[in-house]
Amino acid sequence: MRKIFLMFVALLIITGCGDSLFTSMENKNTNEATNFDVAKKLDNGDYNWILNNKDKVNATDYAAAAMGAAGLDPVKLIQTLNDVAAGGSNNDLTAVLTAISIDTTKLDELQTAKDKLTEALKNDPTNSDLKLQLALTSLTSTITSIAQVAGTVGATGVDVTNGITEAEATTLGNAITTHINSGGSLNLDTDGDGVKGGTGDETLTTVVSEDVNNVVNNSDALSGTSDLKEVLNSSMQGTGGLDADGSKTVTSTEISNYLTSVIGQ
Repeated sequence: MRKIFLMFVALLIITGCGDSLFTSMENKNTNEATNFDVAKKLDNGDYNWILNNKDKVNATDYAAAAMGAAGLDPVKLIQTLNDVAAGGSNNDLTAVLTAISIDTTKLDELQTAKDKLTEALKNDPTNSDLKLQLALTSLTSTITSIAQVAGTVGATGVDVTNGITEAEATTLGNAITTHINSGGSLNLDTDGDGVKGGTGDETLTTVVSEDVNNVVNNSDALSGTSDLKEVLNSSMQGTGGLDADGSKTVTSTEISNYLTSVIGQ
């Protein structure tokens, strides 16, 4: 048997096929090793390595790392959303906001994650894993974006690094209204350069509107009776949700009302 194998190898080398065969096997092993390494890093919370090597990881793993770095572990988020559904307050994300430490500097990575997932879905439009990941990443993007404007609007006493309580949500919602009424803007730092409203940056309403669309358009990855699906849709576009009128274009007033009337009830 060994002689036959050696003859087969020799034939491949003579015909010039050996290099491509073994290169293919090597690439496969390398990819599997990389995927295993990325999985271990996700489990260990080593998110920054993944975020700094976005071309070496797939869209789902990158998005999971971006969510984790921003403060929302995907698995824990799903558990919390299911708990919200069990409590009957399907549009109220208070439990999510109070249980996390929000790192607003990761907003640019969340936007990159959404882009990677959207691009992956172009090639695989019915992939339920990609669709669910995009919905969850978009929800995380919304929460992180709202948290990022806390300093801009002068929301005194709101510390997003240890979550947002109901009282802080009310303060933040009122501060957004006051800020807009005085002619202020809700610029974000979506490119990670530390400057809000610079070239390439977006506004809070633009990002949240995009997130609403992503959630509503991709929640079909969940079953029709799914509690998780109900919470995702209700918090974004249901009665009392962020996009209360269902237009998929979220206004600063809707964001303020959501914070003061639903979370800060």
